[in-house]
Amino acid sequence: MKTSSEKMDNCQVALTVEMEGPETDKYMALGLEHVAREVTLPGFRKGKAPKTLVEQQVGRHVILQEAIEHMIPEVYQEALKLESITAIAEPHIELLGVEPVKFKVVVPTKPEVTPGNYREIKMQLEKKEVTDEEVNQVIEQLRMQFGSLVPVEREIKFNDVITLDITGKCNEEQVLDRKDASFEVREGSKYPVPGFAEKMVGLKKGDNTAFTISFNDDFEIKDLAGKDWSFSVTVKDVKEVSLPEVNDEFAKNSGAETVADLKAKIKESMQSRADEAARKEFENNLIRAIIEGSQIVFPPVLVDKEVEHIIEEEARNFPEGMKGLENYLSASKKTLEQHREDLKPAAADRVKAYLVTSKIGELENITVSDDQINEQIETMIKADESRADKVRQLFGLPQPRESLREMIVINKTMDLLTKMVTGQQ
Repeated sequence: MKTSSEKMDNCQVALTVEMEGPETDKYMALGLEHVAREVTLPGFRKGKAPKTLVEQQVGRHVILQEAIEHMIPEVYQEALKLESITAIAEPHIELLGVEPVKFKVVVPTKPEVTPGNYREIKMQLEKKEVTDEEVNQVIEQLRMQFGSLVPVEREIKFNDVITLDITGKCNEEQVLDRKDASFEVREGSKYPVPGFAEKMVGLKKGDNTAFTISFNDDFEIKDLAGKDWSFSVTVKDVKEVSLPEVNDEFAKNSGAETVADLKAKIKESMQSRADEAARKEFENNLIRAIIEGSQIVFPPVLVDKEVEHIIEEEARNFPEGMKGLENYLSASKKTLEQHREDLKPAAADRVKAYLVTSKIGELENITVSDDQINEQIETMIKADESRADKVRQLFGLPQPRESLREMIVINKTMDLLTKMVTGQQ
């Protein structure tokens, strides 16, 4: 076996392998053996025909193809050792010839990361305090949830719920025809098109009306730009929302003992979410600042793998999983391959963030003990004790446990960086 290697850009190595006669003969024999097991010749049971007859029947090219399938994975590993190359992911393999067998492998190797002087970065974690007004807005939303609909004999106002018969045309093509449709008259609503809700205000039960809403060529919603929407509407019912008083009974229905207790719980929950959002924004800004001053080189395959991780995350948001995501993309007139391309910039940012944070963790000698991993596992179990056995079983496996260790290292590194740049350390 002859091997040669040459460094490429982006932490990749071009490895070329050429097989010599005796080595190829070994794999040809193996290929013939595998083919013979599947071939049935007249007068012989399946897999029992003499190998010389099998070779005559199927031809050398079929056996060679089978031999190559066994040869390349094994020979590739041997070639890596000969050339002292450490691969970090599956390679791209190109067959260059078969007489002799010769192939080229583009091998992804370890990223090269040199963080900038992250200790010189100075930032502040800006926290937003939840106001009483924001708490009261949540209270109003709760009132709307507990509200009841009461028929009224008056003109329609915003926030009323109406029942109507409606037909709609877009540039003379009918696109809407509904009877007894329920419609919430919300100011600024974009359904069925912007401006429709405003046309309902002032009408009464029993009114019939027809109108057209036209959109300029430069309208912000591209699907509506330059189009005329014509509607015919009959108002059949008008109801207003009757809201409950904010008292202790209302508080108990909302999961608290008193109004004061309810407001305190709402504020605590909102403040927790606000603090988490502020922390994430701070960490994102911090990582971007570190990346800008760093040298980070990595093989493209890491971006491809991260794209697949993002797609898996997105698919979990649909009841039908990947099929649901594909249906959503199809409705948006986009293929999964186009979506993959669109995700590459975000995936590249994720890869850079992970690599530079991991490198800083290494430089700062951040480690995670088995006890700390076990503590994290128990924390996850407490969040959902019904899955305790599955969680313990999962993180009893080497790979998931190592992934958890890496996650904890990243979190500890971010905590350290936060203290550094905010002057706490």
